[in-house]
Formats: sequence, structure tokens, C-alpha cells
Amino acid sequence: MRIELLSQQADGSGPNWIEVRDAIKGGDIFAVHEANQVELGEDGRAAKISFQKADDDALIALSQRVITGWSFQVPLPGSFAAAKGVLSDLEGADLRKFRAEMKPLLDLVRNDEQPDPKTPSTD
Repeated sequence: MRIELLSQQADGSGPNWIEVRDAIKGGDIFAVHEANQVELGEDGRAAKISFQKADDDALIALSQRVITGWSFQVPLPGSFAAAKGVLSDLEGADLRKFRAEMKPLLDLVRNDEQPDPKTPSTD
């Protein structure tokens, strides 16, 4: 799937774009889950929670795995830190558009509504 951004390519040949794989794999789910860890304090309670940071980390973790090409003149991200660096450099409007276009994929990896294996199929 190609996501066309609002900003223009440096050479003026059209909008910047990011190509993403839209088939979710197990590793994508694991990466998003791993990115959403909450550190616990000595009392066993969450030491600090930022729900927006959790959403950002999920977007970055998934992006690092599913981006297959883009119009930017930097290598594709090979790590969480590299993906965060590139996404951090996007203009605000581009990041908002990218986040909106990635939402269906994020929803797929976050969907924990698995059918009960003991329930008979209605097919």
C-alpha cells in the first residue's frame, strides 16, 4: 500500500510517499506488543504511563517492520531508533496523515478478539 504524504519531494516530481506491506505477520504483532511495555516501580505499580507514548511506540515499531520503500533519500529503517528518527523528521501534517493511514494496520495487530476454540463454528 502506498501512502502519499502532503509534502513534495525535493526534486519537485510529486508528493513524498511511503510504501508499506499491508499483510500483518506474527513478528509485527510481537514487535508492537514489545514496544508497549510499562515499567513497574518497587511497589509493583506502574512507575510512569503515557498513553500517547504507547501509541507512538506502537506506530514506530510497526512502521519499522512494514515500510518497504519511500521517496526519502535515507535508508529504510532497520531498527526502532532509525524508524523513530525518520518519522520524527516528517512535517506534522505528514505524520498525521501517515498515522491515519496506518491506523487500520495498527488495529489489526492490536486486535485480541480471537474466537474461543471451544465454541463450535457457525459456518
